[in-house]
Amino acid sequence: MKLPQDLANLLAVAIRDVIWFKHNVRSFLNNCGVPKSIMIEVDKMIKNKAHTIKIIHFVLERLAEKGDEGSQALRKMLTDIYYWKDIHSLPNDRKDSALKSLEEFQKAYQKYKAQLDYQKKQEEQMHEERVKRVSMKNLDHNKLQSFRDEFDEIFKIQNPQERGNRFESLMNKIFDYYCEESKGPFKRMGEQIDGLFCFDKHWWYVEVRWREQKANAGDISQLRDRAKNAFGGDTKALFISFNGFTSECLESLKGYTDERVILMDGVDLRYVLDCQIAFDVLLAEKQADIIQNKRPFIGVLDILKSRGNN
Repeated sequence: MKLPQDLANLLAVAIRDVIWFKHNVRSFLNNCGVPKSIMIEVDKMIKNKAHTIKIIHFVLERLAEKGDEGSQALRKMLTDIYYWKDIHSLPNDRKDSALKSLEEFQKAYQKYKAQLDYQKKQEEQMHEERVKRVSMKNLDHNKLQSFRDEFDEIFKIQNPQERGNRFESLMNKIFDYYCEESKGPFKRMGEQIDGLFCFDKHWWYVEVRWREQKANAGDISQLRDRAKNAFGGDTKALFISFNGFTSECLESLKGYTDERVILMDGVDLRYVLDCQIAFDVLLAEKQADIIQNKRPFIGVLDILKSRGNN
């Protein structure tokens, strides 16, 4: 714990003016718990007639090196001087200057304490936000069942556009349940982003597609470019194609060293809906595989097999 220089100066002056005699200053420091190793040096400085202000600055510098022990002694020094009442023992010609020094220190200390309290409050709020971001939501059986029911309804829809819109809406509900934060679909500079969620400290763009045709390499490239050009950080992307991806698409993605697009298909989704694997766990497994093995796509069945699931 290191004091700001202006407060350290005012503390040193206040100690000099309200305590005055050096043997009293020494007793004050000792009573505040200044470690013996520092007090030995203080005794040498007093013997060599060093000024009180110089002694106090030396003590403050050494206390800053002592960790918790130093911080405890410093807090005692600050508190004792802040509430100092023993002015009557000073010579009359020194009382006014002592009171003035004490008042200036007290004002500065009040501001310093307010800053510390504010910083502590900010740190606690920051910590709460971090805990909230990584905490899992409470298990909600009804909501998980509602996902399955809604998917079964969507599966029966014949109109491709209506089915696609409903599928996108369902996936954003799933993102909201499983991920740290979900923003839903949005438009950016004339382009439609089907979903945006935060997972593993990254924001993810989402393309959700339920078409007869499998997604191709051009589709993946377009989403990759959107994520790569996103403003404000290392954005990743998830492409969900219910009917999967062309063999040409998967072949073209092999060996990428900087791939940021994770692929999911309808089989992956069905296992998520059936609660055989959580969405966030599946996403993490796919992300790990693409880093370790540079495979453009690994299906849920291979993941479960590698985890020892039948």
